[in-house]
Amino acid sequence: MSPAILPFNAPPAVREVIEASLRLFGRSVLPCLPLATIGTLLGQLPSAYDVAVHGKPVPLTAASLAAKDGTWWALYALGTVVSLVVWALVLQKQQRIATGSAAAGLPGATFARFPAIVGYFVASFVVVLLVSMPFGMIAALLALPPVSRATVILLPILAASAAVSLGWPALIVDGRRPIDAVATGLRLAIRHWRRLVLVVVAILATLIVMVVLAGFAIGLIAGLASPAGAAVQGSLSQAIVLLFAALAVLYLSAFLLVVFDDLRARAQASSASNVA
Repeated sequence: MSPAILPFNAPPAVREVIEASLRLFGRSVLPCLPLATIGTLLGQLPSAYDVAVHGKPVPLTAASLAAKDGTWWALYALGTVVSLVVWALVLQKQQRIATGSAAAGLPGATFARFPAIVGYFVASFVVVLLVSMPFGMIAALLALPPVSRATVILLPILAASAAVSLGWPALIVDGRRPIDAVATGLRLAIRHWRRLVLVVVAILATLIVMVVLAGFAIGLIAGLASPAGAAVQGSLSQAIVLLFAALAVLYLSAFLLVVFDDLRARAQASSASNVA
């Protein structure tokens, strides 16, 4: 039996956090990839609707979103919330793999927390929106170059999204209420923001490598399948993109679980030392 990955026996270095994330990802690929693929597919329901109606994917812009009909928005809402439940199941499975627990979680218990999952998603969206609004106003009022304007808008969104995402394991693994889970993520991110930045940079580098590999695989498969025609090439390319997207989100889930365990332990140790 493989040794447990979590919890850490001692406060880990950033390198050890990355290594633990990679080990958990490697161990969870086979048992979790089917669920991860389903979760990724569910998130693509609106795109599939666009293809069915317009014959091709429609880029998401302010104008295109304003033109979406009720069916598109219904599929977006359905795909989002149901995929969140699937990713909750994935996180629970990764938690059992990381800790070496043999106990199997009951999917019914996860589905019973559906209102809490939706509440967490709404609360996270509101927090990210509130954080990004002032920066969006600054970008709209000032005459900034396009790159600077995009930076002013995107960086706060990415930072706030990374912070509230730490509440996802608090919701699913610790069983916290939605508001408490989001607040926990924000507290951990603010308290350990320097450490979190270092880890996120390393994780992004890994994801960039995955994107490069996906592009290489698409080019290779497309070349090999060229005698079969454009339709076959397109289908194979879409399948590869779907697979790599599922793997990427599965890796992010493993990373999130490991980082949350690390920061939570540090926060608990700090609180204990302050009390002492």
